[in-house]
Amino acid sequence: MIDITKLPLSITSFRKFSDYSMIYVDKTDLVANIARFRNPFFLSRPRRFGKSTLVSTFHELFENGLEKFKGLKIDTQNLWHDTTYKVIHLDFSKLKDKDRDESFKEVFLKQLDDAFWGCGYERILNENVKTAAQYFDARFIKQDTANLVLLIDEYDAPLTAVMGDKDEFAARRDVLSNFFSTVKSYLQQFRFVFITGVTRYSHVSIFSAFNNLKDISFNPTYGSIAGYTQEELEHYFKDYLENAAEVLNKKRNTDQYCYELILDLLKKHYDGYCFDEECQCHVYNPWSILNFLAEPQYGFKPYWLDTGGAAPSLLVNYLNTLIHKKVQQAELVDYLDLDFTTVTSTAKLSPNIESIESNNFPFFAILYQAGYFTVKDAGYEYLKVGIPNLEVKKAFANIVLKALTDKTSDELSAAYGAGVKAALDAGDFSALKDLFNQILNEFSYHSIVNFGEYAFRDIYKVVLQLIGFDTCTEYQTALGRSDLCFEDGSRLYILEFKVAGSAAKVKEKLTEAKAQIRDKKYALRLTSKEVSALAVIIVNEKRDGEREPVREVAAVERVATVQNN
Repeated sequence: MIDITKLPLSITSFRKFSDYSMIYVDKTDLVANIARFRNPFFLSRPRRFGKSTLVSTFHELFENGLEKFKGLKIDTQNLWHDTTYKVIHLDFSKLKDKDRDESFKEVFLKQLDDAFWGCGYERILNENVKTAAQYFDARFIKQDTANLVLLIDEYDAPLTAVMGDKDEFAARRDVLSNFFSTVKSYLQQFRFVFITGVTRYSHVSIFSAFNNLKDISFNPTYGSIAGYTQEELEHYFKDYLENAAEVLNKKRNTDQYCYELILDLLKKHYDGYCFDEECQCHVYNPWSILNFLAEPQYGFKPYWLDTGGAAPSLLVNYLNTLIHKKVQQAELVDYLDLDFTTVTSTAKLSPNIESIESNNFPFFAILYQAGYFTVKDAGYEYLKVGIPNLEVKKAFANIVLKALTDKTSDELSAAYGAGVKAALDAGDFSALKDLFNQILNEFSYHSIVNFGEYAFRDIYKVVLQLIGFDTCTEYQTALGRSDLCFEDGSRLYILEFKVAGSAAKVKEKLTEAKAQIRDKKYALRLTSKEVSALAVIIVNEKRDGEREPVREVAAVERVATVQNN
């Protein structure tokens, strides 16, 4: 009988891992390798990937030595020989919310004073201490030496939370800039400095003030420092994986689930993340893995999405801003292709962000930092990035569709799922055409004004995915590539899209689409499923004197083809 209480859900304290005998995925060899240096470090990772647990591990090591590390790699491999230190541990995620009665500066200085007081220093905050510089001057003038360790978790959280508020953002940025500049001037007081975050902000003085800051975010040596590798998943959670198979078989009255199938499904849903510039190490989202193993009877739910990890403030604030820039909404349509990849670089994925309203605001960088994009491949001076897994595809579809239609993916699925399935079951392609038109009309004029054929295809692909069909685009055959395929347990549908510039050209485009399906033999597939090839014609006509184009699905017709043997 497995013990679910040993799974460290919502636990980030290293000491609690030890005291409660919870499962701790041992990365202490990497911790020791970093902690032996004396220069400041920075690590960027998305939310719910274990940054706070990592910071807590450093805290325990520096404050209490190896007392709680018995049996871990840092102990068994004899990797640590340092003394103990006083640790100043700041969690900036606690500074996100505005305080009605106090300024951010006041709240920040109180947390700073609390952190020093918590490791044995007297309180010194008073009316004469109004900046971080004044605080450090007052603090260290009474100290001959101060062998301190400074740990800062989620340094960017206070800024991200108020990106839509120019004045508050500027005020917080000034406070943090003063703090980090001051830390630099007192750097000789610190044995070790470690900072985590998601986003790089300009004018905060982290990346400019610390001349010797070591950013390990893309370093292959530390690619597995947050998240679970395949080896770690199978080593630490083998019993839980076997239990998941038993639970799902019992719940669904089947015997299809086994250890290997559970691994395969976990890989599809939660694996695929890579954060190093050589694309060496792939990791699972630990939050999703732990939640699934704790309650496998509920299946492979999008835990990252359901618990808010997939909706970081930075991305939400950016999309809210973009919605008001109507002309740019069409750009979001490009992201409806959930299988696309793009070539970029580490510099472009980690730029310094200055303003959410900048025309050069790096959307790709935000998507990467938020966990929606990951490194898929790497070569000489380039990275190829894309969406890592099924869980993120659903999360990403949700935020893009919400921005374009003002409906969530669940709302769109609920609105059209039953109707589409009923039309397909009945072979009623006239009803399917009407439903396709209703789906198209969910999208705003501004997002659809410059649509090309690929954009219409991607709209239907993502909605069909949300409804529950397996989908793919540009399926390669011996003679060509079909635009869109989707299938369920017994049927496969192959769609060829054509866009007509006017209603007068619909018949011509329909003939062209049918001929292409037949000539390219799109329906000739090695499958036992019933195959239906459909020609879909969409009118996208901009008429003189009219503000909005005429856009509608003018035809959905099944094409008689040579069927599979």
